[in-house]
Amino acid sequence: MNGLTCNKRAPIASRMRCTRHAGWLAAFLFASHFHCYGAAQSASVHELFEQGQTLAREGRMAESEVVLEKAAKVSPDDRTILTLLAKIKGRLGEFPDAISLFQRIITLNPASAEAHVDLAIALSDSGNLQEALEETARALAIDSSLPSAHLNRARILDDLRREPEAEAEFSVARKLAPNDPDVCYYWSFVERAMGHFDKETSLLQRVIALQPANEKALILLGKSLIEQSRTTEAEAVLRRALAIDAKSSEATYMLSRLLMKTKPSESRQLAERFAALREQSGNLDRSKSMGNEAYGASREQDWPKAIELYKQALQICGSCEAEEALRRNLGLTLCKSGNIAEGELELRKALAMDPGDREAVKALAVLSGGHENP
Repeated sequence: MNGLTCNKRAPIASRMRCTRHAGWLAAFLFASHFHCYGAAQSASVHELFEQGQTLAREGRMAESEVVLEKAAKVSPDDRTILTLLAKIKGRLGEFPDAISLFQRIITLNPASAEAHVDLAIALSDSGNLQEALEETARALAIDSSLPSAHLNRARILDDLRREPEAEAEFSVARKLAPNDPDVCYYWSFVERAMGHFDKETSLLQRVIALQPANEKALILLGKSLIEQSRTTEAEAVLRRALAIDAKSSEATYMLSRLLMKTKPSESRQLAERFAALREQSGNLDRSKSMGNEAYGASREQDWPKAIELYKQALQICGSCEAEEALRRNLGLTLCKSGNIAEGELELRKALAMDPGDREAVKALAVLSGGHENP
């Protein structure tokens, strides 16, 4: 499993599958905008899979889904393609489709313990915790030493509030995978729920030893230390979290509260910074949501609605981290609607912000080929 940047009570697929590369804003496949650039349509199954895998690594899940669905139509029994497609659908919240695909994968390969674990994750995300638990049992019946089966069984038991059983499963998972930081990270939630703060602290310290830059683990460790009145250690931990991410609103708020009596001036400065960060975060979230709504409109080929939503998202975003992707997608949508001049302008703005944006590069190359003076 990759990274530990997800909330503990988030769906397991989101928690288990989230990566440091994961983005948020779904965008068009270039081929869906410019049919004269037909590489995706004429690509081999292998090329489609590679393209889908690359898009997934970049966090461009909606684009990856479209490409992988094309590959799955060409090769409907390819378990590798189906598995990645199912995981992508889980990431996108399309749990019924993910469940159906994992069930098909199990039909194609009944002896795959990993497939049963994947199905368990999708079932858990859809709210079917008991069925998910049963799938982990099936996985363990096939391979009793599979760490991911024990880990996800433990997490499902935790979601069911069966902490003692979850604790036992985490213990087995740790023996099988002693250097997997996810085991200790998620185990810490169980110990916290049981009031074992010293054990929680120990587990989080192990996570940080394995992943020194894990900001989330540092914040949780800081919280645990504060609740044990170990304020000096907590201050050091929270400062370390802010050194990793100076824009962490949670660490900023916690440190501000911690320093109220001992360092009131710094505490006030941190409180002001927290207020500013909260405002920025609200704007970013709204622009992301509107960008996703625009993507939905574009999928329906409602270009005027999509264009208006992208423009509104950009206005809210300002110079937020989503600006480049919003401009690129607005440019592509404008071109598709027939407004080439404005679309090209937006694409060039996006490319100036990120010279490595391949979609903008491809689009501009096509547009230049269609003009005498590009």
